Amino acid sequence: MAKLLVHESTGVREFEIIDNEVHMGRELDNTLRLPDPSMSRHHCVVRKVGDGFEIQDLQSSNGVLVNGNRVQSSPLRDGDRITLGQVQLTFQDPRPEASPTMAISVQGSPVVPSGTVRMSADELAAIHTGKPPAESGPKGVDQDQLATGPMAAAPARPVAPPVAPPPAPRTTPAVAPYSGPVPAFLLAYLPPVPDDALPTGERGDFLSRLLAVLIDWAVILVVQIILGMIPFLGCLISPLVGLAYTVFLYYCLVAFRGSIGKKVLKLRVVPEANPSGNIDASQAVLRFVGHLVNGILLGLPYLMILGSERKGLQDIFSKSVCIKVDR
Repeated sequence: MAKLLVHESTGVREFEIIDNEVHMGRELDNTLRLPDPSMSRHHCVVRKVGDGFEIQDLQSSNGVLVNGNRVQSSPLRDGDRITLGQVQLTFQDPRPEASPTMAISVQGSPVVPSGTVRMSADELAAIHTGKPPAESGPKGVDQDQLATGPMAAAPARPVAPPVAPPPAPRTTPAVAPYSGPVPAFLLAYLPPVPDDALPTGERGDFLSRLLAVLIDWAVILVVQIILGMIPFLGCLISPLVGLAYTVFLYYCLVAFRGSIGKKVLKLRVVPEANPSGNIDASQAVLRFVGHLVNGILLGLPYLMILGSERKGLQDIFSKSVCIKVDR
C-alpha cells in the first residue's frame, strides 16, 4: 500500500494512503494535517490516478518541490522526496513482484505435440479395427513430416498479464566540489559542499540562532581586542579586519548555506521557497541590511524570532529563513 513518510524532529511518521485523495495543509479539515508555519492552510493534494499517484499544488505560498524541483502538478514514484515549505516527506509505493506463470491443463482435452506424430503400422491398424495395438516403443515427434491424420487443436495457453518494468534508478547529478577563496584548513569547520544535511522541518529558534552568532564573532572579537592594544597601527587595522570578517561571514552564507556557528548549532540559511537551495549575493546583502537595522535599533527586532514564524528583519528583507538540519 502506498504511504507518505513525514520526517519530523521526533522521528518519521507513516501515513497510509487509503482514500483516492489526500489533502495536506495546516487546517484541521485536511486529511493529513501538518501544523507547520511554512505550510499553507490547504497546501496540496495527492490523488490516485489510474495505477499511480500524482501531487498537485493548491496555490500554496511556499510551493511544492518533488526531488528538489518546484512543480504545479507531478506524478509520484516510489522514493520521491517531497518538500512542502519546511516539511519533508517521502512517497513510498512499492510495486508487487510478478508471480511466476503456472501451467494450466484443461481436463478432458488431449495433449497434442506441437510437431507431427510418427505411428507404426500396428497402431494404424488398431485405429481402424478398434483393437488395442501391440506393445511398441515410445512415440517420437518429427517436426519435418506431415501429419498422418487429423489432429485436435491444442488448448490455448494462458497468457500472463503484462508487468510494468521497475522504475529506472535515479541518479543524483554530480556536483563539483568547492573551489573558492576560503582556505582549505577552514573547510572542515564549515558545512560541506555539496551539503548532505537534510532539513528537519523546523526553523531555527531564538536561542540556537543567538548562540550561532556568538560563536561566529567570538574569535574575531578576541582578535579585535588584541589589535586595539597596539598603539596607532591597531586603530587602523582593527576596522579593516572587522570589515573583512563581515564579508567572509556573508560569503559563507552564499557558498556554504551557513557559517562555523551555524554548522555547530545544525542550522542553515536557505531561500524561503527552496529549503534545499542556496541564497544568492543579493539576498546576503539584504540580510546584512537587516542586521544593520537590528543594530541601530539596539537589537530589539531580534525578538521577532520568538514569534510563531521564527523570522527576523534579516529573514523578511531577504526572503530567506534559518532552518534546522539533521547534522
